[in-house]
Amino acid sequence: MYLFIVNPSSGNGQAVSLWKKVEVILEKKKVLYDVLIGGSEVSARDFIWNRMKEENVKAIAVIGGDGTLNAVLPDLVHSNTAIALLPAGSGNDIARMFGLTKNPRLFVEKLLAEKPQMLDVLKVNNSFGLTVSGVGLDAQIAGRAAKSFYKKPLNKVGAGGLSYKLSALETILRYKPFKSTVTIDNDKYVSDHTWMIACGNTSLYGGGLVICPYAHPIDGVLDVTLVHSVKRSRLLFQLFPLLMKGEPVLRTGVTYKKGKNITIQTSRPVPVMIDGESIGMTPAAVSIHEKAINMIITT
Repeated sequence: MYLFIVNPSSGNGQAVSLWKKVEVILEKKKVLYDVLIGGSEVSARDFIWNRMKEENVKAIAVIGGDGTLNAVLPDLVHSNTAIALLPAGSGNDIARMFGLTKNPRLFVEKLLAEKPQMLDVLKVNNSFGLTVSGVGLDAQIAGRAAKSFYKKPLNKVGAGGLSYKLSALETILRYKPFKSTVTIDNDKYVSDHTWMIACGNTSLYGGGLVICPYAHPIDGVLDVTLVHSVKRSRLLFQLFPLLMKGEPVLRTGVTYKKGKNITIQTSRPVPVMIDGESIGMTPAAVSIHEKAINMIITT
C-alpha cells in the first residue's frame, strides 16, 4: 500500500494536475494505493496514522511543496516508513537540493523501486524540518512571501521562488535588527546588531538562496549562518545579492559555524520558521536528529 498526500493549493493547482497523471500510471501498474486530496494538516496526519494502523504502508508520497512535506514529516521521524516528494510548490528547495524529478512516470518508477536514503532532520522547539530554520529577518521574509498578492501569479508562470526575493527587498527596507545570544554547543556568540540566524540541515531556502553553503543532510551536524553587525544598505546591495547568486559570503558580517545543539535568545520576540513555515517567536532551541527519516530520492 502506498499513500499519497496531494495539496491542491500547491503551485496553483499544479499538484492536482500531476496527481491525475500519477493516478493513471498507478492504475495501469495495478498498484494498491490510497490518496488524500486537500484537507488540513491535522486531517493529513490522521489519514496517515489510520491507514498505517490498517495496512502495510510501504511509503508515503507527497505531491506539493516543501510545506506539504513538512506537515507530515513529524509522524515519520524515527519510523521505518519512507517518504517521497513530487515537487509542485513555489519554492521547491527540497527538490533543488536533491535534484528530484518532476516527471510523474519517473517518480512512480523510483517510488516503487523503494530505495530510501537515511537523512538527518532538524528540530526547532517542537517542530521538525528537513531544510533550514530561520530566526529574524529571513523568517519575517518567509511570512510576508506566503501572504503576498504576487505569489499566486508568479506560481502560474513557474516563478514561485521570485516571491521570496521580492518579499526580501520589501522586508529589508523596514526590518529592525535585534540583540541576540546564540549558544552553539558550548560556545556563546553575542551580537548587539543581529539581522538573522539560519540553522541549516541543507543549504537552500527561499526558492534557491544558498544560506548555509556547507550544509549536508547526512553529516550529523547543523550549519549556522549568522548575519550581524552590518548596515542596512550593505545588507541590501552587497550581501543579499551574493546569497541570490548561491555563493558563500566570505565577508565581515556573515559568520559560519557548525554544531549539534543551538539555543537562540533575542532582545525582543522575533519570528521563527522551519522549511519556510512560520512556527512562532523566539526563544528557539534547535537540534539535529541523525538518520531520522527514510526518504526516497527520486532523481
